[in-house]
Amino acid sequence: MKGSSKRTKLFSGIIISFCLLVGVILIPSQHAKAESEQIIGSAESNGIKLTINNYSIKNHNRELIVNYTVQSTSADFINVDETILIKQPSITIGDNRLQGDNLWHKKVSNQKYQGAVKVKMPQYSPAISNVTFKTDSILDLKGEWLIDFELKK
Repeated sequence: MKGSSKRTKLFSGIIISFCLLVGVILIPSQHAKAESEQIIGSAESNGIKLTINNYSIKNHNRELIVNYTVQSTSADFINVDETILIKQPSITIGDNRLQGDNLWHKKVSNQKYQGAVKVKMPQYSPAISNVTFKTDSILDLKGEWLIDFELKK
C-alpha cells in the first residue's frame, strides 16, 4: 500500500508539472500571435486597403511609430520600386496636425506591402489622445484613406 501511495503522488506530481510547463509555453505564444494580428483600424479607397496594425511610442515620448499594411483588394500593384509608399501622411494628435515621415516599407507580395511611418509627438499630449491618420496617395494611386484611433501612452 505504501508503494502504491508513493507512485500515485509521484504520478500526480509529474502530471501537474507537465500541465504547468504546457501552460507556460503555450500562453505566451498565443499572446504574441494575438499581438501580431492586431488591427487598430482600416480604410479602403479605389481598391486599396490601408490598415494600421499597431503603434509604438519611442524616444522618451517624442516619436510615434505607426506600422501599417497596404493591400490591393482588386488587382496586383504595378511592380515598381517606389522609394515612398505613402506620400506625406497627415497625422493629427489631439489638436496638433503633423506631417509623417516614412521609415521603411517592403513588398510582401504582388498585392501587399508593409511599412512604418514616424511622426514627432507634440510637446504636450495627454495620456490618451485621439489620432487621425490620413493620406490621399498610396504608390501614386489617388484616393482618400482616413483612420481614427485612440493613442494610449
